[in-house]
Amino acid sequence: MNAVHAYNYTVGARLRVSDEDAADFLQSQFSQELRPFEAGQCTYGLWLDVKGKVIADSWILCEGPEAFWVLSEHAIASELQAKLERHIIADDVCIEASPARSACALIGTDAATLLEACPEPGRFVRTQDGVIFAGRRARQPSYEVIFETAAAAAAFAARLHAAGVAATDLAWLQQQRIAAGIPLVPQEIGPTELPGEGGFEADALSFTKGCFLGQEVVARMHNLGQARRALYRVQGEGEVPDCPVLLRTAGGKSAGELRTAVALDSGWLGVALLKLHHVQAASPIAAECGDVTVLNPLRVV
Repeated sequence: MNAVHAYNYTVGARLRVSDEDAADFLQSQFSQELRPFEAGQCTYGLWLDVKGKVIADSWILCEGPEAFWVLSEHAIASELQAKLERHIIADDVCIEASPARSACALIGTDAATLLEACPEPGRFVRTQDGVIFAGRRARQPSYEVIFETAAAAAAFAARLHAAGVAATDLAWLQQQRIAAGIPLVPQEIGPTELPGEGGFEADALSFTKGCFLGQEVVARMHNLGQARRALYRVQGEGEVPDCPVLLRTAGGKSAGELRTAVALDSGWLGVALLKLHHVQAASPIAAECGDVTVLNPLRVV
């Protein structure tokens, strides 16, 4: 068996959205296409505000035309619930926050062999372990397992231990994510940024589904021009800086911000939101922690 890595985490926001207008309501709010509303469908996308800024990301799992789960690792359940409820006008929609759940991400070419079921991308299945769907963690295949009970999580951990799979740490996971060009929401792209600045056009936005909250701004950027900022892989020497860190040119002008960073064997690797004209001018960039080398765009859309 090739190496398989397990990362344990908690689903930060777990919302149940139901009632007869649930499907149309979510379609009007979510950045990604949800139709057809087929049971077993699983979709990744973004929640935007009226100005097109990124509030949160999540997976939406469809159990039927009137029953959905919204799952987000990093969003705060009460904040995401409040955001959605503000836009309920005359819709028959019920949004309920459920208790947080333990989860495990399996990453590796042989990860599927350790699962009860192996759903194809865009689908989810329910098993005795919980809910399983294909994730977006690394270049290698990855799967998310959301446990319904503590007992299920413990049994799954025991099975992984017996198979020789050890839990990996966040640093390893971050290295894999950055190498794969997967932006982190809201740490790298959040409430002050547009989706286009994070390169989300390819896998988190629909330009054919019709109207959704923030769609007009997103479409305008997509159709009329390039964003003025973008995410870049960067690296530096010394200890990992505490992010966010302001980045400046040699002349003292603001060049952007280092949003996340992770330790390497020597120095650190990070993701920075940079102003494109400074990158194109190849301006030297530095922070209080020292010089910062710009490597390449995090994503190429």
